[in-house]
Amino acid sequence: MTTSGDTQVSLYAWRRSFRNALSAVGEGPLAVLFPPRCLLCERPTSRLNVLCDECITNLPHLKGPRCSKCQEPLSDPTLDLCRACGTRERYFDRAISLGPYDGAWGKLVRSLKFDKEPAMARFLSARMADFLHAEDPFGNIDVITFVPMTRRALHARGFNQASLLAHGLARRIHRPVARLLRKVRETSPQARLSARERGKNLRGVFHSIRSVSGKVLLVDDIFTTGSTVEECAHVLKNGSCEEVFVLSVARA
Repeated sequence: MTTSGDTQVSLYAWRRSFRNALSAVGEGPLAVLFPPRCLLCERPTSRLNVLCDECITNLPHLKGPRCSKCQEPLSDPTLDLCRACGTRERYFDRAISLGPYDGAWGKLVRSLKFDKEPAMARFLSARMADFLHAEDPFGNIDVITFVPMTRRALHARGFNQASLLAHGLARRIHRPVARLLRKVRETSPQARLSARERGKNLRGVFHSIRSVSGKVLLVDDIFTTGSTVEECAHVLKNGSCEEVFVLSVARA
């Protein structure tokens, strides 16, 4: 749905006002008149859920042979590492995303970032927790942290989506969460830059706030080129952290 100025109107914009009313009078009367609908298929959902059960079940996984360290697609299924992970040092120990950015997962991330819908942060952090419980890809995690934003970007958006995801995940898997990094300047989007430009773009942009030991789980919403989380991991490992694992919602 768009306005005359082609500005995207959030599916949740109208639901937000009804949620306030529902909290006051209960779900029954208004839920009958204005049933909540699934963000993906727009079918009615129960108790203000953001997705219906069928769409939750059908959320896609990353397909095909993938690098065991960063999940880059592999053209040769007999290999276990992509060229980047096999030929140079990686500062993160393993990076995993729940699914591909194209399609459903990307729509959910955009809903969180641009529609500013807190229910989506709760939903996505719950999916992250479910994945960790089911797959246990990183073993025991000592502390959870997140990719930071600059003060200007944080003020403009009003929240850091990676921080919301990290805090929601921490509550669900009963691990401490800590702000370990700060971003000191704005950067150009990594996907538009060459490999050499990416390194220069991020050099010195993240600073350590405090050091921790043990295993750190770094949370972000999207894994695009991997340069951002790698620079974060570099700073973390320059401290006393032993291993850095990355968990994101979607891989572009």
